[in-house]
Amino acid sequence: MNRPAADFFGDRGFSQPPIYLTDLDRGTPVGALSPEPRRHSWRTLPYSTDDFSGVMLLAGPETAAPEVTYHLNVTGWHAVSIGVYPFWSEPEGRQLELQLKLTGPGPFTVLSHPRVPFAGHAEWLHEMFWDVADLTGRDLVIAQPTARSSPGDGPGSFLGQPARIAYVKLVPLTSAEVRAVTADRTGNKTRRLFAHQDAHGPHSAWRLTSAAEIQREVEPYRDTDFSRLYWECGSGDLMNYFTQIGRIPTYDGLEDFARQTDRFNAESWRILRDHGVDPLRVAADHARDVGIEFHASYRVAGFHYPPPLDHFNHGDAVYNRRPEWRGVDRKGRRTPRFAYTFPEVRAYVISLLREVAQYPVDGICMLYNRRLPLVEYEPQLVEGFRTAHGVDPRTLDSLDPAWIRYRSGVLTQFHHELRAAMDEETRRQGRSRRIQVSAVVASSEAENLKFGVDPRAWVGEGLVDTLIPYSSAPNFNSSVDAWADPRAIDYFLNIARGSNTIIAPNMMPRQVSPEHLRRRASGLYRAGVQHLFFWDCAGGSGRANYADTWSALRRLGHKDEIEGWRAGGEPDLSSARHEMRSLGDWNLDYQTPG
Repeated sequence: MNRPAADFFGDRGFSQPPIYLTDLDRGTPVGALSPEPRRHSWRTLPYSTDDFSGVMLLAGPETAAPEVTYHLNVTGWHAVSIGVYPFWSEPEGRQLELQLKLTGPGPFTVLSHPRVPFAGHAEWLHEMFWDVADLTGRDLVIAQPTARSSPGDGPGSFLGQPARIAYVKLVPLTSAEVRAVTADRTGNKTRRLFAHQDAHGPHSAWRLTSAAEIQREVEPYRDTDFSRLYWECGSGDLMNYFTQIGRIPTYDGLEDFARQTDRFNAESWRILRDHGVDPLRVAADHARDVGIEFHASYRVAGFHYPPPLDHFNHGDAVYNRRPEWRGVDRKGRRTPRFAYTFPEVRAYVISLLREVAQYPVDGICMLYNRRLPLVEYEPQLVEGFRTAHGVDPRTLDSLDPAWIRYRSGVLTQFHHELRAAMDEETRRQGRSRRIQVSAVVASSEAENLKFGVDPRAWVGEGLVDTLIPYSSAPNFNSSVDAWADPRAIDYFLNIARGSNTIIAPNMMPRQVSPEHLRRRASGLYRAGVQHLFFWDCAGGSGRANYADTWSALRRLGHKDEIEGWRAGGEPDLSSARHEMRSLGDWNLDYQTPG
């Protein structure tokens, strides 16, 4: 009988007893610590649990606490976990977050703990697994994620996330465990996961102003089961790099935005532009350093947005300059979108993607999961169908099989043109490997055809290297439990059988338990899937947040671990909790109802 595979979820696979470092008031510089709440300083606060006591560090949303270094004073490899204090009454829209890095080169990573429910009088410390590393000669740098929100240095000039760290937990590794970890990291059999990053969320949340802050969004994928990062390069003509063809999201001259986060995004881009920091290049270069592929993804329908999000339309938008490229509905009215029926639209999009291909990207990805349709009842399409079938398609049901098959030819033609352009760029640049083409598509054959997308044709004609079904639910519904029935992926597996096209279903919803994630992955692997995709797999508030689910997700390519866990009865994967008995001068056993 085969023994279950070792399960390295978090630090559970290691055998040595843990070391708890709880005296966080030993951080330096000492001037950055204060027993009283003070701006630009970490507050030190004593606490106790049944197992240990210590002094935690706290910072509020307007503290703007500086970096502090905590001296670990250990040598050798250790698994590192962090004990945090998530408070049930966080400010609206805020959640506990910390920045951590080891001394030496490299960016921070952001640990983000989801909001916790009210638990009566009890207050708990929650453990978050961070990393396994050789700590010889290295210390821990702790920082509060903070963004400038207005000029000056008074309250309100900086906006941060609440940050509270209570302890550092270290589990030493044996020599055999070090060998196992290093062998696992250098192998590639489990590197089967693909991550998506929308590339504007971090600018909106953090008002990024430096290359290091952009690298922070890529760093979590190091030494994980992820092999690709899909980073959005643009939407319509609004591009996330220093384009010479489209626009960049600086929104120059626009003073008022519908959301504060949109102002943050614009200010971030203005600062990066003025400093010559191109986010796409920084992200692509750091992906190389992390050891993963970098694919640039593009929102195919993002040429025009409705209020109150019409700040996206600000500037010299091609949508305003080319009204003749707009779609036509069943009644002959112009619609607020560009139609790929027009060769000029397709050529314009491909010119942008050729520009993207000048960056060190491994592939291009078309995002067909936002704001479709791209093909409607444009005159040349109507006339072409009338000639071929002898009937005006506007007199037919909108889902008439002949009509939707005919209409899907437009995007199939676009993919022929895209494939030819990327192959030409591959040859022109002397690349040793072809520039890949991916596409995020809808849930089924019928739903894709309704939107003019024909995955079967694309695979059969060699036009896509990777197909990514966004969900098993219709209408791109990201709140539904996707792939609960693994047979929902059969259509895609069947059309790809015998081809070189990879099928990588997207896992939804975004925030689920680690147990749920393992069950869904197991079902898809058993159905024949080899790769999984994760939309919005960003750091901080996204999936790469170092909470429990990330501990499962970062190793979700390890099929043997997942199957061993299922065979063992699917034990609970929740991280450790420690109920506090005192906090400051308050005895938490003393209850005050109401």
